[in-house]
Parts: sequence; structure tokens; C-alpha cells
Amino acid sequence: MSVGRSLTLSRILLKARTPSHRSAKQSASNTMLGLKMMSTPAAHFHTTRLQPGHSTRDGDELSQPLEPADLRSFWDKLRPEQPTPSPKTDLDIGALRDLLSTIIHKKANGAVAMELHTQQCCSLYESLDNAQRTEFLHTLAHEFCAPKGKALEAASAYVEGVKQSEDPAQNAHLARVLRDSLTPQYTELFDQINRLANGFAFLVHMRADMLAHIRTNRDDTACRAMSDALMKKLETWIIGTLDLKRITWNSPACTIEKLGQYESVHAVKSWLDVKRRLGSSRRCFGFFHRSVPMEPLVFVWVALTDSITSNVQSILRDREPMGSEHDASCAIFYSINSQPGLSGVDLGNFLIKRVVRVLRADLPNISTFCTLSPLPRFRSWLEQWLAECLASPPSNIVSTQAAKQLLALVPQATTWTAALKHIMDSRGWTSDQPTLSAMEPAVRALGAHYLVNVKRGSNCAFDPVANFHLRNGACLHRVNWRGNSSYNGLRQSLELMCNYNYVLDRIEQNNERYVRDGTIAVSGDDPYIARAMAQNAKL
Repeated sequence: MSVGRSLTLSRILLKARTPSHRSAKQSASNTMLGLKMMSTPAAHFHTTRLQPGHSTRDGDELSQPLEPADLRSFWDKLRPEQPTPSPKTDLDIGALRDLLSTIIHKKANGAVAMELHTQQCCSLYESLDNAQRTEFLHTLAHEFCAPKGKALEAASAYVEGVKQSEDPAQNAHLARVLRDSLTPQYTELFDQINRLANGFAFLVHMRADMLAHIRTNRDDTACRAMSDALMKKLETWIIGTLDLKRITWNSPACTIEKLGQYESVHAVKSWLDVKRRLGSSRRCFGFFHRSVPMEPLVFVWVALTDSITSNVQSILRDREPMGSEHDASCAIFYSINSQPGLSGVDLGNFLIKRVVRVLRADLPNISTFCTLSPLPRFRSWLEQWLAECLASPPSNIVSTQAAKQLLALVPQATTWTAALKHIMDSRGWTSDQPTLSAMEPAVRALGAHYLVNVKRGSNCAFDPVANFHLRNGACLHRVNWRGNSSYNGLRQSLELMCNYNYVLDRIEQNNERYVRDGTIAVSGDDPYIARAMAQNAKL
């Protein structure tokens, strides 16, 4: 890093915040224990580097995009000197089996020896590259699962014992033996790691590695079962250990860095982008585990507005938010993110409810709690649906007028579905106003149909974001055309977004009806949602 770049970074960070002594001390302590947090691939900020000789005014420093690597390098110089990591070596599978067996079967003499072996196992795992970690996880999942022979023997003993004895104590003992034999052996390793300082965070990142492996090796059912078992463990350990905190521009730098690293909905582009999202009429809240107080497990971004927002760029690029937060009437939840290793652990539901409670206490003027949410699978579903309906489209989803508008744009098309596919496959249609005007009614109608009528199973909405909010008791409020005009919005959902409205006195009733029979609650007067609901009633 050049001297000029280093000085600019120093000025920015020293203006923003000063690292706490406790944070530096804790980081050094964690490293000595061999439990330094595993590095998750960072979602690099989009950068445009300064040309040689280009200077900036002091007031422009925050607008210079910085990479997470720059921030880490700066803080590393302030932390106590850490031992140089040993060079990576080949993974000895035999030695790994012995180490895992010692921990899982409790062969070590005493609690201290067991803790040292567990620390050694964690240090070994962190020293491995991705391919070696896959070998580690494969060995753990396949060789330390529930032994089939032992489970069959315990099941037979239980059946015979229950037939021959009516002693409750004896039957309870046999049931416990059977339950233990059906429990995978690797769960003991998870229990031992969780007892270590920062062990919970280690397991969260280990599960992220499991999920990454499963995505490219879908046939590895043993690893999938191990990931599910660890997820259940994490759910159990989280209960009673989470603290809700508001994240501000004055929060520790390492915490703010994680916001950019884990943001998966609307990419963080620069430090000015972060500062704007944490500024006036904006909120960010996160759940923190007590063993990892600087790293949010799940967090939500909130914009305070005077109406229900229909476009996310108006939030992300708003350089002059409304004057006073006490003039706001709506809280817009526009992005919820969690660490990859906590996928499947339902923390977002609890986070939204807690944040609503905090906002109502702090700002009684807020009366509407609504989301501005993506439709992440809409375009992929639509492309497949169009391929099936190209020659004979249904007549009840899109209005006759909307179909005629599409056909007028593509005279060679014989059906409105063919016309729509032709436009979607063409380049530059998002910059042509007549095309946009013709596309809007058709795409909004299809988006409403997708949210209301396309199901996963018998009752659940196919769209995962819709299912999340509807299951939590929200109302489907409005489908927004050009709600996200970014490249990612076009790629995922043809720029559609949706508002889900949390009407507080209807949440419990909405949740019960949706879980029971898939009934979707509606608020507002969106005509496209009304049309889709009428179709749903006929179905």
C-alpha cells in the first residue's frame, strides 16, 4: 500500500472510530487458543482506484472505495504481534482419525487434556486449504456417523426388553441406550468445540464450509445429514444467548466491515455507502452471540420514511433523507442478512419482531412496518414457464390489453408469451420507454401470480422470501415495477420487488391461516394482486 493511500485510510478510520483495547486483546487471545475466526470469502467492495498523481480533498476521503483487505491490513498493524502461522502440510488422514476418535470417544485423561485435543483439532482445521477441509469433513461425516450395527443391536434389545419387562426404569435405560446409538458420533465433537472460547463462531463457519461442499456435491448425503445435525445444535445453543444491538457509524470497525462482507441483497460499494445506510433516518440492528460480541449473526437494514417505498434505489442513493425521524410514519425493512453457516436457522423472524418493538418504543410516530423485498427466483421460474406456454398461453393471468401491447412491440410473435420472451432475450430493453410501458402490466401480473399461486408443496409459496414473510404473519401489499433497477435486480426478478406489510394486530391470525392452509393475507389495493387472488379462489 502506498504512503498516500495509507495516510488516507488512517485519516478515514481515525475519524470514524478508535478500536477498543478489549477487541485487540480478545483477538490476540483467540489466536493463542488456536480458534481464530475462519476467513469467509469477502464480498469485495466495488473499487475504482485513484490514478497516480490524483489528489483528493479531506472532505472526499469517505467517498473513495476501499477494499476489506485494506481495512484488515490497517487493524493488523495496531493489534499485538501474533505468532506466524505454520506452513500448511499434507493432511494425514490416519492421524486425523486418531485425533477425532480421541475427542469423540473421550479417550483423553481429564477435562484439560480433552480441551487441548479439541483446540488441536480446530487449529488443524483452520490450517487446511479448501480441498483438505473437504477431506476433513468427508472423514468426519462418513466415518463418525451413527454406527449401523450398534443401532440395530440397541433396537433389538429395546424391543425384547419392553416385551419382557414392565419396569419403567429398565425401559427408560433401554430407550436411552437406543437413542444414544442413533445419535451420530460427530455430535460429540460439536459439543466439545462449543465449550471452547469462540467455539460457537468456529462451528458457524465450519457449517458454511459444509454447505459450500454440499452445493457442489449434492449426492453426499452423509455430509448433508451432518450439516442438518449441526444446524439443530446451533439452534439449541442460540436460545438465550443473543443480544440485540443497534449498529451505528460509531460501532467497532470490525463490526461494520462484517456488514459489507455478509450483505447479500444490496451490495455495499464503498465506505460512504455504509455511512449513508447508517445515517439519518436509517437504522441497522443485529443479533450478536455473547461469545462473539463484535460479529452480527443476522442483521437488518431499516429506512424511516413518510410512505411505503416502492424502489430500493431511492433508499440506497438518498443523499438527503427526511429532516426529522419524528416526522416518519413508516419503517421499511429493505435487507435482512445472516451468516452463511446459519442458513436454515430462523433468526430473521425473531429479529424483525424485536426491532419492531424497539422502534415502537423509540419512535411512537411510526405506525407502518413494511418490507421492500426481492423476488430472487422469479425470472428463473418465468423463463421455464414461458418455455412451456410459448405456443398456447393461458388467458386468465395477463389482461387482454397487456397482451396486445406486447404483441404490438413484436409483430412477428404469434402469442404474447413469445413476444415477452423475445423482449426478455433482447438487449437494451430497460432503456426504451415504450418497451418499459408495455412490459409493466404483463410483468406485474405475472409477478403477482407467481407470489400468490405458485406453490412449493401444497400450501407454501414457492418464492423463499415470500414464504418467510407470509409465514411470519405479514400481508402481501404491493408488487413494484422497477423496484430494483440494478443488474442483480434485472437478473433475478426483471427488476420487480414486493412490499410485505406487518399489520401488527393481524400478525398472529395471518400466521395461523397461512401455516394451516396456505391462505395469503393481503393489504392495500394492488389490482394485480387482486387479480391473482381471484385466480387463487377459482383454483
